[in-house]
Amino acid sequence: MRKVIPLSALLLMLLTGCTSANSEIILSDNAAMEACEDIEPAETDDPAEEAKETESIEVVVVYVCGAVQTPGVYELPGGSRIDDAVRAAGGFSEEADRTYVNLAAKVNDGFKLQIPTLQETADEALARNIDSFDGDRNTPNVAGSDGNGLVNINTASKDQLVTLPGIGDGIAGKIIKYRDENGSFKSIEDIMKVSGIKDKLFSKIKDHITV
Repeated sequence: MRKVIPLSALLLMLLTGCTSANSEIILSDNAAMEACEDIEPAETDDPAEEAKETESIEVVVVYVCGAVQTPGVYELPGGSRIDDAVRAAGGFSEEADRTYVNLAAKVNDGFKLQIPTLQETADEALARNIDSFDGDRNTPNVAGSDGNGLVNINTASKDQLVTLPGIGDGIAGKIIKYRDENGSFKSIEDIMKVSGIKDKLFSKIKDHITV
């Protein structure tokens, strides 16, 4: 025998079921919105932090020679200082001039670091050709150029000579060798006595040099 469900009960069930389903839907939507609100926007990358991270993982290769215990080529972390390079080479040798080179200066990839001896730095002619990596000591007006920015071919280091147009490491080395063997240049024209410097090259550098 079939049971007859009263119409009032059927309506109540339908109403209750619909209300429950709607409630669940509303709750679900609210929960999703709250979840979205809880998500924080991604932080913008800090260029400074990225630079630090890059520096920390970068490797630079340096050549350490001169008055150190173990001269050679060494790999160092990016941002290393000359002091780190000297330590990598076993530290100073007994005859090293420990105060000549700026130990706080940063090293770069392909860097050549020459640690001079006390005897070398006591000789003015030799000391001119040794880079101290010290901004104050190596400023152009100290040695190698005059107040007008001209390169003094009698006192300029190899690094200063190669800043001249058409002068590479080879010619710069010949200039230094010539003056060591023959003394100071008396005039800028005397530089043409150096092998490899002819009229054409002299015309390029004459406005940039002095004696």
